[in-house]
Formats: sequence, C-alpha cells, structure tokens
Amino acid sequence: MSREFRLPDLGEGLTEAVLLDWKVREGDVVEQDQI
Repeated sequence: MSREFRLPDLGEGLTEAVLLDWKVREGDVVEQDQI
C-alpha cells in the first residue's frame, strides 16, 4: 500500500523518497517537529 506524504525540499532533481522506518504506531500522539 502506498501513501503520499509532504516532505521538505529534497534538493534539485529529487522528487521521491522512501521511508525506511516508521517511528510511531497507529493511535500514537505525534507533535509538530517531533523526531
């Protein structure tokens, strides 16, 4: 299953990225700028 996510500017010519690890579980509370 694929989903679209807004990413920061990745640099000239880069238009795609792959998420290698998902850091939160379904239902977790996530705050802005949380790492």
